[in-house]
Amino acid sequence: MPQLVCQSGPNQGTVYDLIDDRVTVGRGLENTIQIPSETISRTHFSLARRGEDWFLADAGSRNGTQLNGRRITGEVKLRAGDRIEIGNIAIMFAEGEGEMIRQAGLSDEASADLKVSDVLDTDIFTDRAKRRAADAAARGERSERGLVTLLEFARQAHSARSLPDLFAELTKAIESELDPHRVVPILIDPKRGGMRPWVKAESAFDKAVSEIPISQTIVNYVRDKRVAVLSEETRQDNRFRKALSIHEQKITSALCAPMRIGDALLGMIYADRLGDALHFDSGDLELLNAIASQAAVAIANIRSLDRIGRERQVREKQLRGQYDIVGNSPAIQHVFRFIAKAAPTASSVLILGESGTGKELVARAIHVNSPRRHQPFEAVNCAALAQSLLESELFGHVKGAFTGADADRPGLFELADGGTLFLDEIGEMPDGSQSKLLRVIEQGEVRRVGDVRDRHVDVRVIAATNKRLDEEVRAGRFREDLYFRINVLTVELPPLRQRPEDIALLAEHFLEEFVKSCGRPSLTFEPEVLELFRKYDWPGNVRELRNAVERMVVMAEGDKLGPEDIPYEFQKEGRHKKGAALTGEPQPLRDIEREHISLVLEHTGGNKKEAARILEIDRSTLYAKLKTYDLM
Repeated sequence: MPQLVCQSGPNQGTVYDLIDDRVTVGRGLENTIQIPSETISRTHFSLARRGEDWFLADAGSRNGTQLNGRRITGEVKLRAGDRIEIGNIAIMFAEGEGEMIRQAGLSDEASADLKVSDVLDTDIFTDRAKRRAADAAARGERSERGLVTLLEFARQAHSARSLPDLFAELTKAIESELDPHRVVPILIDPKRGGMRPWVKAESAFDKAVSEIPISQTIVNYVRDKRVAVLSEETRQDNRFRKALSIHEQKITSALCAPMRIGDALLGMIYADRLGDALHFDSGDLELLNAIASQAAVAIANIRSLDRIGRERQVREKQLRGQYDIVGNSPAIQHVFRFIAKAAPTASSVLILGESGTGKELVARAIHVNSPRRHQPFEAVNCAALAQSLLESELFGHVKGAFTGADADRPGLFELADGGTLFLDEIGEMPDGSQSKLLRVIEQGEVRRVGDVRDRHVDVRVIAATNKRLDEEVRAGRFREDLYFRINVLTVELPPLRQRPEDIALLAEHFLEEFVKSCGRPSLTFEPEVLELFRKYDWPGNVRELRNAVERMVVMAEGDKLGPEDIPYEFQKEGRHKKGAALTGEPQPLRDIEREHISLVLEHTGGNKKEAARILEIDRSTLYAKLKTYDLM
């Protein structure tokens, strides 16, 4: 089967089977093959199959497409082994695994002349080494024991899927062979360069090196020189004569080896003996250094797997909401243009609009099209939590900060570090929290509740509200300085009644979604239903339309949805536009919302949890509205 093989760039090593007759390649998520690189265009080139042949064509990219070092114009037929270059990325066109082997300079027939005299896998190798170690031990030698330990650790490190698992095996291997009093693996923080030790007793990275009674002087020496160190007579070693920890802790002998891959230092492994214990020797240092080399490879693999897993989860989470912004009306096209302009920047965004217009979907679309798209997107409803809980949610807290705070907990700002934080209903944020939020946005530093130190964060803030914040500022209910800080880029989402041409499109979109999620056979709308939808005022906007379609799908009895399947509140007077079958005097939005909540509660038999689910709001928000509208 023909394939594309990424030879360089962010997808290096990835092989794509060419299954479809047409394939597009670019940085945009809509492409068949998506390569997240700013050096290529959104859709850079396309491949088309005609018969048994494949043809390459540039898709109007900014920098063009090169084939075997020459820029192409028009359509070009591909041959096995052709090299496609876009930006700084190289991709090979191959006819399958055989072609890939030939391109690597190997022969398919090479194995025919191979004389196999022995087969040895890791388990057999380890067993043989153990037998040789037993023979050496019988002779009073220890030359093979280190090899057995190293082989055992390499096998365990290969299967480790987390750093705690890896370091548990590492500590076990060193303790069994070197008999130290203490073993401390230490990681270099890849973001900020600090050192984070793994403490066996607590199995967590939770203390600074300065708080652990090991020789920080020796650790710093290895970090700076990037060499393995043996101190046989630590207290007499001139390199460390000023180290208080060596004398206070009575460290007799110490080892420390760097965990590095090339020029990249991932961390160190420290081991020591105390009191009157025997000293380490050069053989011990060699074994520790070998284990450190194996550990470095395992750490790099675990981090790569973690990063790939996080990126996949983030991308899947983003994709679930990315295409839910549906519409062709001029009003929604204006929103799409705003997203395209705002996404590449780091500026704060304020999204205005009535409840249910899709403010969070717009925030997610801005994030997924931004340079931060592979980093977290976190969201919080500022109206759903009391001030103390909101600040703990946003900024985190330390153990003992308040009743029930039994452990340190990072806030959403820390969780969203490098990504985007969406603050929904920011107009409901208490004044005290507003001042703390302003400081975080301006300084880029967050302080957990009950803590005494600040933590640096890099977060883009996108806020949303259904209130007129300029009026709230004039009324003294919202801080003017915070308003100006978040009101850098602003977009107002149109209510559904202002884009009636999108109603049928949205209804069909939701119908397809719920038919699939509910496992129902195919359903269609009768024309009268879409006409009634078009004439309805939709005070709850897109959210109300979505809920209406969901209920119709769940309760449907036939293969068509007619007027009799429309939810009961559509039959109430005063809820349709002029020209509808049922008309009434225009009503304030407050009265419409009160009536709608009352109808939903009637529908659920007073079940507030179910009512909140149907309305798609938090129960705390529902209780606040019930109190406001005197519906308790």
